[in-house]
Amino acid sequence: MAIIELNEWMPDQPELGNPGCIQALNCLPAPRGFRPLAGPAIVSAAIDGQALGGHATTDTAGDSQIYVGNDTKLYVSNGTAFDDKSKAGGYTATAVLWDFTNYGEIEIATNYVDNPQYRDVDTATAFADLTTAFKARYVDTVRDFVVFGNTFDGTDGAVPNRLRWSALGDYTDYTVSATTQSDFQDTPGGGAIQAVFGGEYGVVFFERSIVRISYVGSPLVFQFDDVAPDKGLYTPNAAARDGERIYFLDNDGFYVISGGQQVTPVGNEKVDQWFFSELDASKSSRIRAAIDHENKFVAWSFQSKTAANDQPDRIIIYDFEIGRWSYAEIEHDIIFSVLSEGYTLESLDALTTNIEGATMSVDARIQFEGFKALGVMVSNALNLLAGENLDAEFITKETQESPRERTIITEVWPLIDEGTTTVEVGTRNRQQDTTVSYGAVTSLNAVGFAPVRANGRYTRIRMKCTGDWTIAQGCETVTANAGVR
Repeated sequence: MAIIELNEWMPDQPELGNPGCIQALNCLPAPRGFRPLAGPAIVSAAIDGQALGGHATTDTAGDSQIYVGNDTKLYVSNGTAFDDKSKAGGYTATAVLWDFTNYGEIEIATNYVDNPQYRDVDTATAFADLTTAFKARYVDTVRDFVVFGNTFDGTDGAVPNRLRWSALGDYTDYTVSATTQSDFQDTPGGGAIQAVFGGEYGVVFFERSIVRISYVGSPLVFQFDDVAPDKGLYTPNAAARDGERIYFLDNDGFYVISGGQQVTPVGNEKVDQWFFSELDASKSSRIRAAIDHENKFVAWSFQSKTAANDQPDRIIIYDFEIGRWSYAEIEHDIIFSVLSEGYTLESLDALTTNIEGATMSVDARIQFEGFKALGVMVSNALNLLAGENLDAEFITKETQESPRERTIITEVWPLIDEGTTTVEVGTRNRQQDTTVSYGAVTSLNAVGFAPVRANGRYTRIRMKCTGDWTIAQGCETVTANAGVR
């Protein structure tokens, strides 16, 4: 009896003798195999238009707040609904994204076509104009400064490589002054700014470079170090931060930058080629990256070439604790990191007419307030990955039992705990054959194996899991030598 372990998903490796597996759909990586991925569970009523960005923060009492913006409004959550907190008159309908940061108790939002906005999270007030001096695409907080990137103003027009920051300790003051240290800096050579990340130091992603900014005081205010002149961000929103690490997508694959300096590939020879072969490049502006701290992964959502509808339909997942990948097929609008607000099945009941199939599992820990999770906007409503297990699919590596000879497989024993598993055996006789022939879908018998009859020189096993399965490690097969012909 031969044991075939799934190991990790490595679609960029050859199918024959792949060090891992060929397919790992709708699951999460595990140290030895894969574990279930919960499906979306609705936790809010829909807003009145597709979300263009989202952000989570807390008020001074420690209560979670979730912000989202669409083309005309800014919203804040109130549990199972979103309240419109837009400034009077709303916003320009040509906006394509919102970026957010918080400065203490102040939530700041920007979308480039409207003036930057601010709101005190401890009050019930609406957003208002933060400044009329400029507009910007991106924003974050670096030490005691609010830093905007990729700006437009009435004097210089569009300056896509400009950073502009507030006075030290004053988020409202943007008048350039050596005394207050409010200023701006244009950085040539790297193209347009694509994202700004803050903290004790800043990390600014350009199209073709990554710059670390460090506070040094007057007169320079910030020191600019080009830490990765040969790397950049493939598209805005394709980077997400977890502490000192920022995971990002460049035009040749997935990377992580640590400490604002060290760049390391994480997708090379594993998923980079697969991703770009699946991506609809004409819809690359819809890529979003976000962290799921609860499950310890970073995710990039994107629209594939085979999307049934004109919206993102794939989420590729990287478990940053064990360095392994998987992916999911979920139609959605955007993803972003959230802080759960504390939910009960009773409070969610009014959101759906199918409480059993669409709402949060009673075992989901993120029903409690403050859990850092992945938010998924589906049909303009906020969902968390806390529903029933998605139906998973695995395809093992392709094997050849004996050189030049064919193999008969008569039994497949899935090494998958609980749930319901079906099996199909795929075969081909030449490496030049592009089509793999799969046999009938076979259920497991009472003994625990799938009785099959498959004959081929090269074989692989497809297993589909439904229900409450817990861990998938691979399968065992019973085989016999069928000779050369």
